Amino acid sequence: MMNSYGTRKLLNHGSLLLTCWALGACTVADGSHEEEELVDTAELALTQQETVFGFENVADWTASSGIVSSSTIHSEGTAALGLRNFTYSELTSTALSNLSGVTDELALDIRLPASPSWGQLQVYVSSTTLGLNNTWVGQASLQGLPANTWNTLTFAVPSTVQSALQQSYSDLRIKLTINAPLSSTDTIVDRLHFVGGTSTPACGQGSPYTLNVTTLPGFDQSILEDMQCTFYAVYPLLVQRFNTAAPTSVGMIITDDPGVAWASGGNTYYNRQGRLDNPEDTDVVVHEIMHVVQGGYSGVVPGWIIEGTADYVRDAYGLNNTAAGWSIPSGWTYGAHYLFGYGDAAAFFKWIDATYRVGQAPVVDALDDILRAGTYSSQTWVNLTGFTVEALWQQYSNNQAPLPATSGITVYENAGFGGRAVVLDRGQYNVSDLGAHAVGNDWISSIQVPAGYTVTVYPHSPFSGTPTVFTANASSLGTLDDQISSIVVQ
Repeated sequence: MMNSYGTRKLLNHGSLLLTCWALGACTVADGSHEEEELVDTAELALTQQETVFGFENVADWTASSGIVSSSTIHSEGTAALGLRNFTYSELTSTALSNLSGVTDELALDIRLPASPSWGQLQVYVSSTTLGLNNTWVGQASLQGLPANTWNTLTFAVPSTVQSALQQSYSDLRIKLTINAPLSSTDTIVDRLHFVGGTSTPACGQGSPYTLNVTTLPGFDQSILEDMQCTFYAVYPLLVQRFNTAAPTSVGMIITDDPGVAWASGGNTYYNRQGRLDNPEDTDVVVHEIMHVVQGGYSGVVPGWIIEGTADYVRDAYGLNNTAAGWSIPSGWTYGAHYLFGYGDAAAFFKWIDATYRVGQAPVVDALDDILRAGTYSSQTWVNLTGFTVEALWQQYSNNQAPLPATSGITVYENAGFGGRAVVLDRGQYNVSDLGAHAVGNDWISSIQVPAGYTVTVYPHSPFSGTPTVFTANASSLGTLDDQISSIVVQ
């Protein structure tokens, strides 16, 4: 079963940790835009899907009746398909392979020679590979549509058909049946397309992997093509290295949902404004598609390893990290912690490779195998390096990282004393101090206060904003939930 990364999208430093695996894998990275030459090349060559869906070559369609011709009147491209002298005709496409940009709505432009008093157009699909035999997609009425102007017909694609079309095949045929009054003047059709979808750029032609793209009106096409080309360049490498059973069909969805980017099952999601604000950040795709490759883990699956590995992979395979101003830390810094995942964990993994894995598989590869086998435990680190993960972290920090406290108050990431817990001894903790103890900024949701302790929390760091004092357990924090940035423990 494919694991899901996808509901927790708004992140702060340390907010994922172990719960990210259950709630959603996300990224907080910014970065990259491919060279313009790549975009120019993609714009020059029409894909098979674009050619057939655009009716650029009438030889790609056969008609059961009527006279077919290429029309210079078109709604896009350089040509459209004209059909005359019929009352009923079936237009059937040539065989198509692996459609991209499949969505739940199909649309077609039609130009009628006269406003008909009756008529309809239906869409069917067939593919032996997919088990589709003249399968009905939808129907639209032609009655009363204005003549000699373009009308756009829309069809709600059944979910079963949509799912099928997102698979791999090379024998798909689309059939348009047109029922309309007889005319010696052309009925013209053009621009068959999935609403919100986009076709494969030249960089993806011939790829064994299908990228199903769903975008939003007005999204920058050059950014989208760079994101697509990043997928086609990197995804095969990740599949080969980590998981040859990874999905061959992946979704790339531009959305207005809040967050930066995240993955769920075989789909990756990217906030539209986030991409427009950071046009160079196309390597965010590398992080998210690694989550798709990671699907299939079982047993104990620490979220910090998931996110750290994804940033490790982005660091290794990203196409434009430098131009995007993105990098992982060069070493340990106070306030960092491996449990925060992302760059903190990625840099830690690189240090482990250089210190304890020379001549062996990198630690992320070893962890991938272990997580896929469902055998991860705290002993894993001893088996891989000879040391516990805490001992490794101390070495990595040159013994500067604070040691875990054994007594004091306990802060929790979830209300009701749930989720990961951190013990804090008496002392003052600003945001960096909390981070060094693996407590993220705006992370705390409940607090246990033993007898004899007093806890003062502040919404800002260092120790600013209205303080709140606790002398007993607080299973929920009300308006302070995920709003604490510094603490004094007495």
